[in-house]
Amino acid sequence: MEPVLLLCLLAGTLCSALWLWIFRDKIHISKPAILPAAVLHTAAGVFCVKLFAGLESFELTLSGGMSLYGAIFLLPLLYAAAAKLCRRDSRQVFDVLTLCMISTLLIVRINCIMSGCCQGLLLPGSNVLRWPTREAEMVFHGILLVLFYRRLHRQEQPGTIYPLYMIAYGAFRFVVEWFREGDAIFLGMHPAHIWSILSVVIGCAIYSEQKARSSRKANRAKVRR
Repeated sequence: MEPVLLLCLLAGTLCSALWLWIFRDKIHISKPAILPAAVLHTAAGVFCVKLFAGLESFELTLSGGMSLYGAIFLLPLLYAAAAKLCRRDSRQVFDVLTLCMISTLLIVRINCIMSGCCQGLLLPGSNVLRWPTREAEMVFHGILLVLFYRRLHRQEQPGTIYPLYMIAYGAFRFVVEWFREGDAIFLGMHPAHIWSILSVVIGCAIYSEQKARSSRKANRAKVRR
């Protein structure tokens, strides 16, 4: 693994530990367990993005590249398992760990810039300048971190942060992907276009279900009164 990527993953782990520390009371995690949990989260994230990249290229190995959609589609399975295993509120677990995921994905894009991968297309009329797609994604993730932090801090609709992230990132990435280099597979679309659409659809379905559950819970509370 390249030194820059290792540094990015280390920084992402420290950010994850910070979020776990700030919101430790929400997921009932002890202080000594915060750093090991952050390290485990980063390791799981690397495994997911490598596994997804392998599945995407029909190579059942972890020696290839990385696909960030592996984190979006596969990490939630681990979040759900961790919440059930540790007997924690899955809504709070997903909300807090979403901030950990976004922070890490933001920082890892620095490695993309340094290594020259995931580039934007050349600007019209230029042989050097490219669309700043990686930089735009970093800014986008930074904005989401601020918005989701405020949402979590205010306890707004627990359990909806992750599906909202899936919807927001899927929509953003679908647009940005038209300005990135990639192999077209259908109507000029890249594989990431397909994953983006799927992310929006799944995110909308989960968000609607969470809203419906909250509504049913509120109605039951009114009946009891």
